[in-house]
Amino acid sequence: MSESVNPQLLHYVSQLLDDPSLSDCQLLQTLWSGYGQCFRFHSQQYNLSLVAKVVTPTATTGHPKGWNNNHSHQRKLHSYAVEQHFYQHYAPMCHASVPALIASTRHQNDFVTVLQDLDAQQYTQRHTSLSVSQCKGVLNWLALFHADFIDIAPTGLWEQGAYWHLATRQAEFEAMAEGPLKTSAKDIDDVLQQASTKTVLHGDAKVANFCFANDPEEVAAVDFQYTGAGVGIIDVAYFVGSALSARDQLDYAQQCLDYYFEALSKALAQRGYQSQPVVAQWRELYPFACADFLRFLQGWSPEHWKINPYLVEQSQRALSLLKGG
Repeated sequence: MSESVNPQLLHYVSQLLDDPSLSDCQLLQTLWSGYGQCFRFHSQQYNLSLVAKVVTPTATTGHPKGWNNNHSHQRKLHSYAVEQHFYQHYAPMCHASVPALIASTRHQNDFVTVLQDLDAQQYTQRHTSLSVSQCKGVLNWLALFHADFIDIAPTGLWEQGAYWHLATRQAEFEAMAEGPLKTSAKDIDDVLQQASTKTVLHGDAKVANFCFANDPEEVAAVDFQYTGAGVGIIDVAYFVGSALSARDQLDYAQQCLDYYFEALSKALAQRGYQSQPVVAQWRELYPFACADFLRFLQGWSPEHWKINPYLVEQSQRALSLLKGG
């Protein structure tokens, strides 16, 4: 990797931990739009391998697809505040595996978040796509996560979870080509938001945000910037579209949904919650979750690889249901 850990960012972490002896630093990634870095290191003070996410926006940051404006900038800043709040207040409540918070601080628009290293917890595998069988671990993770927060009105998170929801994506909406999906975008959003049963969404449940153990059923998740209220099927629809090939989505998406709802029913029952009404409602909302995401893609990146026949088919189903079909 040609890029290395920024010494200034490492200094921020050293100060936060009151540990001058940070070693074995390894850059994991540069944050989206150049907002900072995520890196692994060893802390002598804690005698642990840890991961730091350090956000320091500058005037030189830019969006890789050109969506660079003040609204986008403020949305990203809020997302980092949400993520810190999640790790501070919600992560300890999770039965689904997430990294533990070690330390965090914020100064104006700079954020430093130090977390447990999931690699040290045996979650060493990363994937860019999955087989249908491999999806089960993530679907089970989502079921546990959604059951943990069923009917909880979140505070300090996004009022509406998921990074693409209509209220925060007006520029992309305006960029959409005219057509039935654009005309119906508000109605689709309303259907999702007016659901009687909600939970806390991960909000960016793509395959890249999950870490796997050697046993693919053992899964942990990272990146909680867009966590907030919503119907759990939104996470599921986004995950399936990120993990499976276009062919597998056509052939096996229903199987994935069945597995998720079976796991959700079990997790809810363990909490003494009646699962049948929420399962029925969220199943009906699946085409709307797909249509909502397609709306975002058509404005944000109309040639994106995630736009495929299955996503279009489900979106057409949502439009038909709006008409009473």
